[in-house]
Amino acid sequence: MRKIILMMPVSVDGFFEGLDRDISWHLVDDELLRSLNERFRTMSAFMSGRITHELMAGYWPTAGQDPGLSAPMAEFAGI
Repeated sequence: MRKIILMMPVSVDGFFEGLDRDISWHLVDDELLRSLNERFRTMSAFMSGRITHELMAGYWPTAGQDPGLSAPMAEFAGI
């Protein structure tokens, strides 16, 4: 049986997002992304909510083609 892992970005005081879905406090740098990529590479599926899907659906399918992406972000796009 496979495991289900829940990952939810939330601040220590329970903050998820600001007005107008502002998530600018989510600071994902290359060091964190390399660590996450190691874990994500072993997973077979990702599930997100409707809002997250709508926010990401227009970006991620072609994100790997962006020459401005860092190497860890391009790797994440491929995953």
